[in-house]
Amino acid sequence: MEIRAISNTDIRSWWPFVKTGLEKILAKSSEEWIPEDIYANCFCGNSLLWVLINNSKPMGFWVVIPRGQTIHVWCAYTPYAGTLDIGMKLFCETAKSANMTKVTFESYRKGWDKVARKHGFQPRSWVKEL
Repeated sequence: MEIRAISNTDIRSWWPFVKTGLEKILAKSSEEWIPEDIYANCFCGNSLLWVLINNSKPMGFWVVIPRGQTIHVWCAYTPYAGTLDIGMKLFCETAKSANMTKVTFESYRKGWDKVARKHGFQPRSWVKEL
C-alpha cells in the first residue's frame, strides 16, 4: 500500500471515490461542510487530498490542512475493514517524513475516542456549543 498526494489538477479523477466517502461520513456525523466545500478547498490548494492506494485501487483518503509543523485532518475515510490501522501507520510516517510534528483532528463521533487512543492520539480540547 502507498499514500499518494493528489494534485489539484487530478482531484476530478479521484472525486467519485472521495465524494462517496464524504457522503458516508455525513450520514454518520453532523458536519458543517458539504462535499463541494472539500472539493473547492483541495482544488484551490487550501487543503490537500491524500489517497491510500493498493494495486492501483483507492482504499481510503485523508483531506488535510497543513498548519506549520502540524497537519490537521479535516476528514478521513476508508470503506475496507482492517485498512484503518495500516493506513494510519502510513499516514503518520508520511506526515513525519514531511517534517510534521503533530497530527490533529476533530470528531463528533464517540467511537473515535477509542480508535484515536489506540493510534496514540490524546484529547486536548473540549467544546460546548451554545
